[in-house]
Amino acid sequence: MIVIKAVTAANVFDVCELTTNADGIGTTMEEWLCCNATSLAEAKYYPEMKPWALYDDATLVGFVMYRQTAAQPRLATICRLMIDHRFQGRGRGKQALAAILTFLGEQGVETVEIMVDDANQRAKHLYQEAGFTFTGKVDHGEYYYRRKVGAADEA
Repeated sequence: MIVIKAVTAANVFDVCELTTNADGIGTTMEEWLCCNATSLAEAKYYPEMKPWALYDDATLVGFVMYRQTAAQPRLATICRLMIDHRFQGRGRGKQALAAILTFLGEQGVETVEIMVDDANQRAKHLYQEAGFTFTGKVDHGEYYYRRKVGAADEA
């Protein structure tokens, strides 16, 4: 079961070592997104960015960062979502997305947007399967998908 935990001094280095690169060597810009260290630096300077570590029980498996502003507290935009290369292909992305939607709903979020590179077919399929639909918005090569949080997540 995926559990969402804070990024802290105890796990920050491990979070930064996660990578989607198949060779296990992290890079500043990975195939579909920037590295977690860049995301954490961004969160330091932009307080509306909320970084979290994703655990499968006690094992760190991924990272998520979303944007939530005071002006629109019921909207969260997932800017980064990654599962480490060692844990991909085992349903953890689907489990993580479900856990994130539940977590955000518990925070009072009603609508979730997610950004994805249009060429990332695996991610697009995952998001569409979870009920996200394309909004028509494209910004800096990122395609925005959106869905409501609610009863469908409890199925």
